[in-house]
Amino acid sequence: MKKRILLFLVLFSGVLLCNFVSAKALPKKIKKMAESVEQRYAPDKKVAVFELEIKKKRKTITLNGITTVPEAKAELISSLREKKYKIVDNFRLLPDSSLKGNIYGVVNLSVANIRRKVSFASEMMTQALLGTPVRILQEDEWFRVQTPDNYISWVNSSSIYPMNKAEFNAWSKADKIVVTSHYGFTYEKPDANSQTVSDIVSGDMLKWDGVEGDFYKVSYPDGRKAYLLQKEGTPESKWVDGTSLNAENLIRTGKTLMGVPYLWGGMSAKGLDCSGFVRTVMFLNGVILPRDASQIAGVGEKIDISNGFDNLKPGDLLFFGRKATPELSERIIHVAIYMGHQKFIHSQGFVHISSFNPEDKEYDQYNLNRLVGAGRIIGNVGNAGISTVKTNPFYQPQL
Repeated sequence: MKKRILLFLVLFSGVLLCNFVSAKALPKKIKKMAESVEQRYAPDKKVAVFELEIKKKRKTITLNGITTVPEAKAELISSLREKKYKIVDNFRLLPDSSLKGNIYGVVNLSVANIRRKVSFASEMMTQALLGTPVRILQEDEWFRVQTPDNYISWVNSSSIYPMNKAEFNAWSKADKIVVTSHYGFTYEKPDANSQTVSDIVSGDMLKWDGVEGDFYKVSYPDGRKAYLLQKEGTPESKWVDGTSLNAENLIRTGKTLMGVPYLWGGMSAKGLDCSGFVRTVMFLNGVILPRDASQIAGVGEKIDISNGFDNLKPGDLLFFGRKATPELSERIIHVAIYMGHQKFIHSQGFVHISSFNPEDKEYDQYNLNRLVGAGRIIGNVGNAGISTVKTNPFYQPQL
């Protein structure tokens, strides 16, 4: 028995040694070169793909993997060639050529759940609403997609209707109806007692085919026909022109979501995480922000709150987490909308109002203690990272 154990340990050590030697066979200068390119072009894995495996045999370098950043690939190959290496290029650019031009898609469900990996059991990273345009990057039973906030992850293929450029442009140019009711249904007939076609949530978009009685005639991306009560939607053109990003509208919209439960990755009236709440409130007022709290903190105007709350205005955003120390960097993990008078609305457990004032019944000492910073989106739409349905390239016809 001891001999068998000894033999196993020798063989196991051999495997470890082989792996170790294989890993060390790649010169450090090549590793550093690849790491430098990745850090400059794809530092945030949520919005850029850079998955690379490098193999070296004498003066030949084989690159295997995928990336969404052509500039990163071009620079890496150029740098390696300068070092006189011969390149075997298996480093594919996304969207993958195997998609054969069907690289556009539109969300086909009221809310699509977008996950970290190709599995229903995988962590939900974000969501996208019905009618949201996406870029399809890759197919592996599911679709790897990029949403208008540039977020990249995996979604079950039943949630997305793939299109080629001509089909997508036809969809993009068509008149739409935007759902304004936080929750409801579409129907097979212009009758609320008829068979439902699907549920709907605020922010969903459907193709507008006409009007019949009290209903809009609408179409889904996959061609399904339905009827939507006019009181639960509005024409996109009217919605876009009628939205105005101001404090009153943001706070009013936020309050309509009071009590909606917290849902990790949630981005709809069915459930919201903290940044999903802020992102949804902004979208319902025509503005598209980055997805996560830490990403939102990187856009807009920074507001100094080092001496209190006097510089804050209603509608500003508050960021919470870990303050920077000599040993640790700042970390943003929560975001809220400031309402004025030291009160703020946010999704934590459920959407509710909290206060920094110890005299208020909503006093929230926990979040006061982890308040890190503040930012202003109002007045900064159009700046880097802050777009609208009118300006975001995902919503425009593709050239």
